[in-house]
Amino acid sequence: MMINREKKLSEKEKKDSVEASAVDEEESITEDNQDFDEDIADQSTTESIQEKLDESNDRLLRMAAEMENLRKRSLREKEDAIKYSITKFSRDIITVADDLERALESTTNIETLNIEDTKNLIEGIEITMKSLKQIFTRNGIERFDPLGEKFDPTQHEAMFEVPDEEKESGIVAHIVEPGYKISDRVLRPARVGVSKSNTKKNG
Repeated sequence: MMINREKKLSEKEKKDSVEASAVDEEESITEDNQDFDEDIADQSTTESIQEKLDESNDRLLRMAAEMENLRKRSLREKEDAIKYSITKFSRDIITVADDLERALESTTNIETLNIEDTKNLIEGIEITMKSLKQIFTRNGIERFDPLGEKFDPTQHEAMFEVPDEEKESGIVAHIVEPGYKISDRVLRPARVGVSKSNTKKNG
C-alpha cells in the first residue's frame, strides 16, 4: 500500500512537473511573440518616421530650388527692366539720327562749300551726329547695316525686290534705312531691298 501511494505521488509530481514545464514554455513563447511583435512595431515606426523625414527633406529641397529660381528670375527681370527701360525713347531718337544722316548726305552735292556759313552748318550737323552716336554707344544702342547679308526676317524688313542676276535671291542689295539694336533686342529692323535672281542653278 505504501509503495503504491509513493508511486502515485511520484507520477502526480511528474505530471505536475510536465504541466508546469508546458505552462512555462507557453508563457515563454507568448513573451517571445510579444517581443517579436514589439520589434516589428518599433521597426515599422522607425520606417514611418524615416519616410516622413525623407518627404520633408524633399519638400525643403524643392522649395529651396524654387526660391533660387525665383531669385534668379527676379534678378533677370530687374536687369532687363534697367537695360530696356529706354526702348521707347530709343525708337524715337533713332529717327533723329536718320534725319541727320539724310541732311549730311544732301550736302555732298552742294557746290557752295566755299561759303563759310554753309561750311559751319555742315560742321554743326556732323558734330551733332557724332554726339548722338556717342550717346547711343553709352546706352547700348547699336546701328547695323546688313548690306550683302542674307535676308533675315527677324532683323530686316523687305521694302522691295531688286532684280540682280549676279546675286542669288534673298540677299540684301539696298539699304533704305539702317537697323538699330539695344543690347540683343532689335529696336528697329533694317529696311532693305532684297535681290531677286531669275538665274536657275544647275543641280
